[in-house]
Formats: sequence, structure tokens, C-alpha cells
Amino acid sequence: MAIKIDPDVRQPETRTSPRRSGGWFRKLQQRIRLALSGSDDELVLENKTGISWRVYHDYHWLGTIDPGEHQTFKLEKRGTLNVRPSVDGDDIEYLVLPLDIRIHRVRIYQRRLAQDVEVYDMRAA
Repeated sequence: MAIKIDPDVRQPETRTSPRRSGGWFRKLQQRIRLALSGSDDELVLENKTGISWRVYHDYHWLGTIDPGEHQTFKLEKRGTLNVRPSVDGDDIEYLVLPLDIRIHRVRIYQRRLAQDVEVYDMRAA
């Protein structure tokens, strides 16, 4: 039995595209990216002390913040924020703060524990 093709029936043209069609997962990623964009990647750092500090994000140097200064850093809020005094010496310690997306402002300040004991501290505000 022979198969005959009707000449009146037109075959649809096939066209290939090198781009992806953009499935549901890609659309979900774009929607999440739009929901999380904005000022969530900005971190405002305040220095309320009398000394300069070197600022690090996951041990990558971001810059120096001077006394009484406010700086805004645009970074991915994961890992840790570390600061250390700009002065040289052997007894220098880092102040460390774990970062997450809810932190928008960080303050470095000096407080007095006793009459002759002053410490530097850093906290999310």
C-alpha cells in the first residue's frame, strides 16, 4: 500500500533559534532578582571614634574610614565585615561582624567599661 501526500496540504516552516525560550525557572530567577534589587546591597558604615579604621569584607580591603565619617559600601551582604585601626602596632585586633541581608547600617563606637578601661566595638544599627 503506497502512502500519498496531498499536494494541497502546506507543511509548516520550521525555524530554529539559538536563544533559549526562557522557561519558568528563568522567569522565577528574574522575578527574585527584581524583588531583591534596590538598596539591599548598600551598607552604611559610621565611625563614631577618634581614630581611622581599615575596612575589610571577607578579608578584601574596601577602604579607610576616618573619624566621624559615614561611608556607603555597595557589597554582597554575606560573610563578615572586619575593621582594624589604621595605626601600626603589635597589639592590633580586628572587630568582626557577620553580615546578612537585614543589616543596613553598622556603627563603630568607643565605650568605657570601667573608669580606666575603654574598648572599641562594632554593631549593626
